[in-house]
Amino acid sequence: SYISTKMTVLAGFSYSLVAYAIPTALFFLTVARQPHEVIVMILGAFFWLLSLLIVAIIWIIVVPLRSTPAFTLPISVILQELCRWLYFRLVKKGDKLLEVVSDDTSQLRHHKIAYVGGLGFGLIAGIVSFANVVEVATGPGVVGVRGSEDSQYFVLSSAFGAQVIILLNICWGVLWFDGWEKRNWILIVLVPVSHMLISGLSLLNNSYCPAYFLTAAYILLIILATLSLFTAGARPKTLKYFFTF
Repeated sequence: SYISTKMTVLAGFSYSLVAYAIPTALFFLTVARQPHEVIVMILGAFFWLLSLLIVAIIWIIVVPLRSTPAFTLPISVILQELCRWLYFRLVKKGDKLLEVVSDDTSQLRHHKIAYVGGLGFGLIAGIVSFANVVEVATGPGVVGVRGSEDSQYFVLSSAFGAQVIILLNICWGVLWFDGWEKRNWILIVLVPVSHMLISGLSLLNNSYCPAYFLTAAYILLIILATLSLFTAGARPKTLKYFFTF
């Protein structure tokens, strides 16, 4: 009926706000006013899609992988981090051009580019991972979700999962860039290891137990966000000044 359809559409819109409101706000507040940063963000999204394309080709060629997500997932993470490294190398090659276009010579410029690239990686990852769930959820029924007490929160937990993955990609971008820039092997190793860990925990969603994944993901987000801030030069005194109104 019209009323039930309208309710599912409103629910889908609400779930989309949960997943994309914060990243969209970050885009409009910090990126949208700088055309070159929009291009850099789109470039980051392109490299993430490139990793997805390669994974899809491998998935088609290697037939046993089609029914074993536990084997496909590590390949996907490795390819995403490889494409993140290629993206870093490309941006590094065009650093002088970006400096001329942006007219920005501050020390934070490299961290800003890393942040923008991470936002591009995260947004496209969040869109690809959650768009299909929203599309199904706006229909008359949600295919594949059992009528149990846990599964009724599947779409909502998927929305929070997409949100945290987007924000984690921003942190991974900042830490990854700084790690390769300064040859800091702790950061270079931390990014793929934490990515592999959180991706492995996402398999728990198939058991309709998203609480474990979301709890671990948000704890990791707090840790990596704090580390990213300090990597970019934030200190207790500057943070205190920033939050003083």
